[in-house]
Amino acid sequence: MNSLAVSPTGATVLVVEDEIELSRLFVEVLTAAGYTAVPAYSVTDAFAAMAYQHFDAAVLDVELRDGAIFPVADRLAAQGTPYLFASAIYFQAIPKAHQDVPFIGKPFNIDDLLFRVEQIISGVDLASPAA
Repeated sequence: MNSLAVSPTGATVLVVEDEIELSRLFVEVLTAAGYTAVPAYSVTDAFAAMAYQHFDAAVLDVELRDGAIFPVADRLAAQGTPYLFASAIYFQAIPKAHQDVPFIGKPFNIDDLLFRVEQIISGVDLASPAA
């Protein structure tokens, strides 16, 4: 795996992904990188998790079994919590309000996911992982 420019500080990351195996992969990879990863499998699950826990960042699939993730993204933005989209949909389907948010298309490279999570948590525009 790629060594990141800034190491994680035990940040807590909400992972909203309805494909169970992919969610498990996200959680496993983020945990191995030093994060606390909390899975949610739907918009409803995400709102429930956010009601009881603070998150330092979030990784959001766009299309979930109970609807689009955008109400969750709106709440995260209002709270000042950084997030990114990891989805198989086209970037053009993202509403204007969220088009400045990092987007990783599926399938994606795990190093890129970790890099982008670190980037949003640190708030630093780090050099590309391929650089």
